[in-house]
Amino acid sequence: MRVKPDLKLVGIARVDDTELACSECGNAFSLEIHKHGLREVSPAWISCLSCGKGEDSRVVTNGLVDEVLAGWLKRQKDADRDVFTAEWRGIVMTGELYPTFDIHQAVGAAKAVHEVAAPEVKKWWRSKKKDAKAQVKDKVGAVTGAAKGKAKETADTVKEKAGEAASSAKAAAISTAWTLQTGGAGPTTSVQPKRRRCTVKGCRGGKVTISTRVHSSTGKTREVKIPCGVCHRSST
Repeated sequence: MRVKPDLKLVGIARVDDTELACSECGNAFSLEIHKHGLREVSPAWISCLSCGKGEDSRVVTNGLVDEVLAGWLKRQKDADRDVFTAEWRGIVMTGELYPTFDIHQAVGAAKAVHEVAAPEVKKWWRSKKKDAKAQVKDKVGAVTGAAKGKAKETADTVKEKAGEAASSAKAAAISTAWTLQTGGAGPTTSVQPKRRRCTVKGCRGGKVTISTRVHSSTGKTREVKIPCGVCHRSST
């Protein structure tokens, strides 16, 4: 038998309209009922909080206690009172249990907390997702910008080298034609001096690419090409 009672009664309980009371002192206002034994038909143990005596009940069985407990879990009750009515094999028991924090109160409290907390949790998660998307967008933009810049620089370098190759090919063709016409007389090297690369950083083909707002019609920063102050001036 457990030390903690299965039913803790307040006031007067009745079994088939018979008042449930302690046979020792007659107390009927503060009784505790314990399930005793394994069978449903086994008598429950009733303890009296007034005189401290206990005995097997002649009217309350384990099955009847189980019915009271089952109804206690199912019903929605007042916060201050827990009045019950239970029936088992034709035996009806009525009474009132000592107020406890039951499962329904726990569920109600959990629902109240959820109703208050759920919007805040959703708001927090939305802000986190928004920040994460912004960070990903910034990183992708930075990577894309760097890739475009690198591709543009590579294209300018290829274009410059192609120009140099074309100039060399043109000089070689002129030299070959001269040799065929003069039989080798005259200079054996190209009359066109070798093109030297500009020493200005970022200069490509006499143009320097800069990011500025001054030359932008929209007021936003954009890339523009301006004539190189060294090679462009010297070539004109």
